[in-house]
Amino acid sequence: MLKNLKRYLFIVIVLFTSCRQKPVLPAYTYLYGYGQVEKLNGRVKTLTEEKHIGDIYVFAYVFNGRGDLVETRSSGSGNVNKYNTQYSNGIKKVARGVYFENEKKFEETYVYDKHGLITQFIANTNNLSPDTDRFFFDTTGNLIEHQQYFEKKPIWIFKYRYLYNKSALCSGVEQSMTTWRDDFKTPDKDTTRYITFDSHNNWLKSVDVLNDTTIRKIIYY
Repeated sequence: MLKNLKRYLFIVIVLFTSCRQKPVLPAYTYLYGYGQVEKLNGRVKTLTEEKHIGDIYVFAYVFNGRGDLVETRSSGSGNVNKYNTQYSNGIKKVARGVYFENEKKFEETYVYDKHGLITQFIANTNNLSPDTDRFFFDTTGNLIEHQQYFEKKPIWIFKYRYLYNKSALCSGVEQSMTTWRDDFKTPDKDTTRYITFDSHNNWLKSVDVLNDTTIRKIIYY
């Protein structure tokens, strides 16, 4: 009886310790940097993106095991942005990025809400009165609206509608853009089609309305 009780207590302790040592990690990763926000399936380690827009521009993103962005690199500017994500009681609060141009230090900030969604982007935190972009999401966590601000006023509003094929796979996105010039009344629309996908159902090749191509390589944890 005593031997069985000790064995039972040992199993309980092991299970309790295992649960404490292995926190539940998200099944998705938010790609951000350069003012964009995009939801990706799976726990992404690195993502490299080639944009073929006449010339080829390469962007690289590095994430840690918690899904936090830690570094971005751009072949166009040569800048390396370093990010630090701050938590409070296990909840993401802000991600702060730092980079240098002409030996001058710049900072940018992404702000999270209580659900772990990025709702604000401050492009130049150095300014005494910086502009703050705003992001809005649907119930599945996909970005549906991005408002860009300049001198505290909205200048562009982007709205996104996702397209799905018969297999319920997201096959593209329709983007609607309006501007302050006509009081946001006349939308300019374009569509980006997703051509190839990986095993996580993240797209690896896309083509936009101008036939510009983007190619991605994604490595996972």
